[in-house]
Amino acid sequence: MSKAVWGCALTGFLLCSAPFLPVASAGEVDEDALFSSPEMVTQPAGSAVPEGGKKTIGFSGEMTGVTETTAIKASTQNIHHSYLVANGFIDARLKNDMKAFANLETVHDPEKSSNTFEVRELFFDFNVDRRVYLRTGKQVLQWGRCGLWNPTDLVNIERKRFIRKIGYREGAYGLKLHAPFGARQNIYGFLDTGEAPTLEDLGGALKYEFLVGNTEMAFSGWAKKTYDPVWGYDFSTRLGEVDVVGEASVSRSSNKRQIFINQGMLDVRSKEDEWTPRASINFSRGFRMGNFNDRLRLSTEFFYDHSGYKKGFLTDSTAYPFAAPLVTRDAAGNIVTRTVGTKASFLLDNDLYEMNQLSRHYGALFLTFGRFLLSDMALNVNYVRNFDDSTGVLSSGVTYRNLSDLTLGLLVNTFTGPAGEYTYPMMKYNVQLTGGISF
Repeated sequence: MSKAVWGCALTGFLLCSAPFLPVASAGEVDEDALFSSPEMVTQPAGSAVPEGGKKTIGFSGEMTGVTETTAIKASTQNIHHSYLVANGFIDARLKNDMKAFANLETVHDPEKSSNTFEVRELFFDFNVDRRVYLRTGKQVLQWGRCGLWNPTDLVNIERKRFIRKIGYREGAYGLKLHAPFGARQNIYGFLDTGEAPTLEDLGGALKYEFLVGNTEMAFSGWAKKTYDPVWGYDFSTRLGEVDVVGEASVSRSSNKRQIFINQGMLDVRSKEDEWTPRASINFSRGFRMGNFNDRLRLSTEFFYDHSGYKKGFLTDSTAYPFAAPLVTRDAAGNIVTRTVGTKASFLLDNDLYEMNQLSRHYGALFLTFGRFLLSDMALNVNYVRNFDDSTGVLSSGVTYRNLSDLTLGLLVNTFTGPAGEYTYPMMKYNVQLTGGISF
């Protein structure tokens, strides 16, 4: 049986058998918590279906205007950009505990006089006798416990970002399953049907979560055609006043396209044939200041990826011949064919660069100070570092949100260190001003 069929068969087995598994009574299950996403709460307060099962449809939204300036090291002029992001949320509560939700996003670029429209999430919730909860459609899933790096998450198609994104993450298309066994055990499944023209192209993920003392942990597996299965473990616990979460995964290969030197030429391979562990861990603690608990919250996170490039990869100035001609575009947008170049240019021209996922060793620090100067203002100071090339990004800013849901923000991103991952784009700093409103 192929890897993809194996994964889909396990998911299918759960879909078929879960309704007959013994579970706790309905009163022990907080359905809103089960289906909340890390990006937003899709079940607004007070939106539950009224007694009698009357249908309700709720609409809410938000608009954020952005203006930002980026300073380039090799230029005396700054790059300025402004745009507007608007999201509309439709939340329909139907009979028999069924729900539907849509997150529609549009971006207006005044410089190009263009508008782009995206359906970030579009799904439908239902359940089987309150024993099994299902969600079908395009959705962002809670898969992985850490704040920035999630080595066990292979179901979401867009990773979390360190630098704040205006708007929402793109959802993955498929069927999610949750079968709770009281308050101590859960089974989660996701059948990935996006971009699957045949049955063998389906992907599948399973997770068994359980409680041991005050520690919640889970074992997981993921499989898809042409990929090696990925096995994962994650946990969440508390040591004194410190919250600790972590996750790790391992596979027989890296499962991603990477650059390598083939007989003196730069080439791209789909995966490297060696065991590839990945792991992340996060420590966080809240501090009481004045009359407020957790007014100051500090967390630190570390990430290791065995498949990451080693030190000096981006700074290698050697001009290598390419194994095959590469058709790309130059700075002016003209189509060109390249047959020689550095590792860095080959990486970018093949669209293989992904921030915070290039090297082997990373660390990040996150500080949030609530009620900063004003009761409705918060200060955030975050730092991420690539330990292999000693580059990093310092991101600091303030956000203000009043009772009328008016939001103002200032964010400054400074790129530090020698030539490397975070300084390779030659950016010195980026300043972002935002103003928005929710309704």
